[in-house]
Amino acid sequence: MGQRIDRRTHKRFKVREESFAFIENDSKILCKIKNISKGGVSLVTIANAEHIPEFFDTDIFVTGRVFYLKDVPSKKVSESYLDTKSLFSTFVKSRVGIEFGDLDNAQASQLEVFLKTHATIEDVSEL
Repeated sequence: MGQRIDRRTHKRFKVREESFAFIENDSKILCKIKNISKGGVSLVTIANAEHIPEFFDTDIFVTGRVFYLKDVPSKKVSESYLDTKSLFSTFVKSRVGIEFGDLDNAQASQLEVFLKTHATIEDVSEL
């Protein structure tokens, strides 16, 4: 099997534990943010990834109403199932890769604030 090529143009960063996202489908799907960049986000959810549409809006937030970025245009670019291997977990987790669409100036500014205040300094682009 060939080596996977990473085509990302932005550095990815880990986020603090209290960082989440909603994928807006017919309803909102709650997801945990795994890592984020200026160009997209990697999410973990217990929802079935195949039920997530190709195009949707994403809300990024930090618990406690510290931060909320609403209606980020998004596109699903990857999905996979995570093997939890826990006897106590009955949920199947999915990892979803999302590419951001065109953000307006206010959204771009808010995303920059999120990266500076809620993302860690650790670059995970090579992982």
